[in-house]
Order: sequence, then structure tokens, then C-alpha cells
Amino acid sequence: MATVNRLSMIILMQQDIDKAVTFYQTLGCTLRFKLPGQWAELSLADMIIGLCPTSQPSEPRRTGLVFAVDDVQAFYNVHKDTLQFLNEPVIKTHGGMVSMQDPYGNIIDLYQATPEKVQEILKKNCSKNPCCKENKEPATSCCKA
Repeated sequence: MATVNRLSMIILMQQDIDKAVTFYQTLGCTLRFKLPGQWAELSLADMIIGLCPTSQPSEPRRTGLVFAVDDVQAFYNVHKDTLQFLNEPVIKTHGGMVSMQDPYGNIIDLYQATPEKVQEILKKNCSKNPCCKENKEPATSCCKA
């Protein structure tokens, strides 16, 4: 069948491939290979990040990329003096998040999910949630823990 079946790679433009490789390795990515001045590929779990050279001037741009971390505050504390964060971590019910820029100005987010807090709130508010009232089967309920 002629359909898209997965996201293959994310490509980020970079003026300095070497600086970008170092940056993404600091986040925990593994260098797959680098062609000096031409291209680099890193991996993180099943995700591939391609770094493509550009001579365009950098401007901050939101990428929509979100990297999972176990403890957003701890990551921020360790790297706040060496990486370019745009804010301090913000902790909400669904998790904690902090934004940062890579060497070219691509804005990425680090996210610490807290699904247990979300489930707790859903359980407390289940009687007010129309989805929970409509679904009699716990297995299909939006309030399923």
C-alpha cells in the first residue's frame, strides 16, 4: 500500500556542523557519522537527526521538537551554564518543560511527562466528565487509569 508508515528523519539546518554535533551529543544523541562541512547524522533511540549545513543567517525558530527527559529540573540545573535555555523549567499538571536553542537558533523543548498526575486529576473529575458518563465500559473509558 502506498502510505507513509513512519517518520524517517528530522533534518535541522546548521551553520556549524561541529558545534551542532557537540550540542546534540550533550543532549544524549549518538553520532552515526559526519561528513565534514556536508552532513551529519545522530540518533536517539529510533529517531535520526540529520544536520544540514547552511550559510543562511540564524534566527530563532520553533521546531516543534520535544525531547523526553526523566527530570527536567535536574537537566536544567546541570546544563544551565553551558546550554542556551530560553526560560527556567515550567512545571504543570501534565509535566515539566523547558525551551532551549541549538547553536543555529532552532528552538527545541525538553519535556518530563507526569502521567500519574493526569490520571489522578481524571479520577477526581470523572463524575464531571461527559466522556466518563457516556462510557459504561471501564476498558473504553477516557477515565481509565
